[in-house]
Amino acid sequence: MSRESGRLLVGALLAVGVLVTTGRASAQTELPTAELDPLFKGGKEGHAYTRAMLELGMRMGAATTAALRDDRERARVALKGFREQYAMVAALVPSWKGHFRASIIDELEGAVAARADLATRRKIVTRIERSCTACHAKYMFPVQARYRWGDFASATVPADKGGSLTFHQLMLDLANSIGAVRGDVEAGQIADAQVAYKQLMERFGTMELLCVNCHDQPRQYFIDSNVKSRLYKVGGLLRRGEKSAAEYTTLFNDVNEMSCMPCHQVHMPAAFQQEFLREARR
Repeated sequence: MSRESGRLLVGALLAVGVLVTTGRASAQTELPTAELDPLFKGGKEGHAYTRAMLELGMRMGAATTAALRDDRERARVALKGFREQYAMVAALVPSWKGHFRASIIDELEGAVAARADLATRRKIVTRIERSCTACHAKYMFPVQARYRWGDFASATVPADKGGSLTFHQLMLDLANSIGAVRGDVEAGQIADAQVAYKQLMERFGTMELLCVNCHDQPRQYFIDSNVKSRLYKVGGLLRRGEKSAAEYTTLFNDVNEMSCMPCHQVHMPAAFQQEFLREARR
């Protein structure tokens, strides 16, 4: 194995390790599901809690922006609307009510009424923003993994010899295929590499079908023409019998960096989160 190949393998293993650790840590975050479940009915975009939080974000934006301007009356009205929505969202999930402290809104209202200088008002706004961020950092990802994402375990496509192929198994098969092509090239076994390449392209096409399984809009990345062009160039090198592994290196690296890793970073944390939750219920 070349030094570059070893570096890429170590990097990939570390990246997977980080993602697994992230998923495990997130799975340990206790969610008040009895309180959340009724608020997350009605489809991906129709969740009552999501809509309430989006409304809260807009009212917060209006209130904090007005508070940082020299328009006391507008700020007063906007802060009133923010406070009302803040209290309503806090009441939706009683277990999280401690994260919603109305006293900080009192401070901002007082600063506006007292015509406090801009620096003072900005500090209070920053504290409000940090309060939101702290709660989101702890709970938003586990909530999205449970309610917003589809069930990765049920994402399947028909297998070649009957039955079905799962999302997870297809990802493993793809990784094995691309590794096999490069391994055969490095060993100088071009005929074997051509066979492995054919299987790689078949599996890559299957991944496109799997994307459609969950997404109702066409994917413009991970499986796009830029990635395909690199794979086609690998095929071209194999057809002409190119034996120099160096000729393939950039193409393999591009596929890993343009398709494999970005897709993993988007999907694997949620998929692992769901898997750990399933294991906890067994």
